[in-house]
Amino acid sequence: MDYSDTTVVIPVMEEPAVEKVTKEVLNNLPKCRVIIIHKGPISINLRHRDLTVVKQTGSGKGVGMRQAAKLVKTKIMCFIDGDDTYEVKDLKKLVQHVRDGADMAIGDRLNHLDKGAMPGYIIFGNSILTITANVLYGLRLHDSQTGIRAMKKRMFDSLNLRETHFGIEEEMNIKAKKNGYRIVEMPTSYYRRDGPAKHMKISGGLKLFLINLKFLSDK
Repeated sequence: MDYSDTTVVIPVMEEPAVEKVTKEVLNNLPKCRVIIIHKGPISINLRHRDLTVVKQTGSGKGVGMRQAAKLVKTKIMCFIDGDDTYEVKDLKKLVQHVRDGADMAIGDRLNHLDKGAMPGYIIFGNSILTITANVLYGLRLHDSQTGIRAMKKRMFDSLNLRETHFGIEEEMNIKAKKNGYRIVEMPTSYYRRDGPAKHMKISGGLKLFLINLKFLSDK
């Protein structure tokens, strides 16, 4: 199948598996564009006509995602982390949901969680964040913090996203729902990270919880 209508953005922060993930994306989504946005050093020897590697200016995952999005020219845009925790083949299913009419399709990592891939306190915290967002904004999600998603590029542009760090995923969910966009969630897999663990601290979880509250007064 031709994926020339799709660009896959891979945010990277010293991920040893980024080259592997990039190759899998290019092999599984023929003719797609790939943008690697990296903060810090990157080790990748891959050269491909559909691959762009960009150094991030500023700090934070949200900053990098917005910077990369400005370079996207296709109708569909995807995000996937570069640490080999996600099943790249799941991107194809997410893109199909968008082609079938969804404005954004996101993966539910908790559906198939590899042993040791996510500590218990992270699973618990993610559940609290997801339930809170569901109650406050009428979302019907199981995994609001997922890093694998596909969407219409015009929807992303219309949301005026501002969060600079991991909160951009929650902001995306909330603003998409508040603006009447159709969100689809599908089961995906999640594996142990390739490289040192980078689990969020409790303070980071509290910041994400506050993000759930800050958009209550926004239109």
